[in-house]
Amino acid sequence: MKKYYAVVLLAIFALPVAAQEKVKIGFIDIQKAITTSEAGKRAKEKFAAQLKKAEEDLLKEKQGVERMKSDLEKKGLLLKEEERRNLEREFQRRYMGYQRSTRDFQEELRQREGEMTAEILKDLEGIVTGIGKKEKFTLILERSQFLYSDQGIDITDKVIELYNGRYQGRPGGKGSETK
Repeated sequence: MKKYYAVVLLAIFALPVAAQEKVKIGFIDIQKAITTSEAGKRAKEKFAAQLKKAEEDLLKEKQGVERMKSDLEKKGLLLKEEERRNLEREFQRRYMGYQRSTRDFQEELRQREGEMTAEILKDLEGIVTGIGKKEKFTLILERSQFLYSDQGIDITDKVIELYNGRYQGRPGGKGSETK
């Protein structure tokens, strides 16, 4: 983190000396841009729907495992040794399957969320680059890296507005770009 601040300070103080120009710095709150953009909202809704369906499937599987455990506890003493062992093996198999499904579900959700976010970030990066070139910014930084900045140099709302206008018809950020 110290290295990052050193590079930023070097850029701030070295660029005007080298270029003999005024330094123009902007900030963007990437997290806000992702969560408040139309594509970000659609991606969040899609993700929530996928999450709900997967949770329902896992709940059914969990209830089946719990039912089997209850049956094993109730009937286990009445069953013959071999039948009890077979039931215990079946319970262990289903329980391990449930645990595996839960881990797979969590990993898949992390991956899907990452893919959705990466796609939106790629689009946002292009817009930020365009704003930087058009408005002659020397440097545009991510807001979360700093404790304070003047709101006058925050370009987040402008980026969101351009992003929403440029990618309006795109579900989750996909489709053709209109300029």
